[in-house]
Amino acid sequence: MPYHHVLTVYDGTPESENLLDMVCRIVRPHRARLTILLVKLVPLTKPLPGYEPGAEPEMAALVGQAEQFADKRGVKAASAVRYARALGAAVVSEARTRGVDLVALLAPDMEALQSESGSAADIDFVLSKSTCAVMLCRPQPSPTP
Repeated sequence: MPYHHVLTVYDGTPESENLLDMVCRIVRPHRARLTILLVKLVPLTKPLPGYEPGAEPEMAALVGQAEQFADKRGVKAASAVRYARALGAAVVSEARTRGVDLVALLAPDMEALQSESGSAADIDFVLSKSTCAVMLCRPQPSPTP
């Protein structure tokens, strides 16, 4: 089944670049749309700002890096920036807003995740609240010296 619109999360790490590379290989042959979501977590003690392009150099650099990465792989991607309290809620909200049919996320080794960790909670949230397919991808293991 070809996907028409895919959402993935990017944070600039090598693992998220590997995920973005894989997602580009999925969307390119189908000419599907790709949305790259960048999420900045904000503590409860601070208000959630709205994103203004260029106002925060770190986020602007990540947006440019993600779009350039996809472009080099022959995929024209749209980027979205969200400030949120939790990654899972931001992913589900963006997926629903954009009407995607696949969310691709990094999922560390589930045996290594403790059920109370933030990553496990975010993954559980996305799996239980998404209205589309969810693909969990394990990062490639680091080479041992």
